[in-house]
Amino acid sequence: MKKVNSDRIAAIVAKKLSRDFENIKIIHVNVARDVDRDGDEILRIEVVFEGILKGPEVASAARRLRPALEEIDEDLYPLLSFVSKVDYDRGRRGEAH
Repeated sequence: MKKVNSDRIAAIVAKKLSRDFENIKIIHVNVARDVDRDGDEILRIEVVFEGILKGPEVASAARRLRPALEEIDEDLYPLLSFVSKVDYDRGRRGEAH
């Protein structure tokens, strides 16, 4: 199993999505290697943002990220989730208790 450079991938995701998404500000990107329900390895990417997401942007985000990830020889499929900063902070406060 190839080691994932989470920091490098997070930086690429933040840069690419910041250019592609007009109405959001990327606050943080969490990246982890994972396995989907079919047993295939994936990149689980959580994008923490402020702003307003639009459906078409979200629907095509993984497809638009693939070429940038392939440039660094990362061939795992990126499974993206978007979490508003408010919800992310709320979840982090809940973990502290």
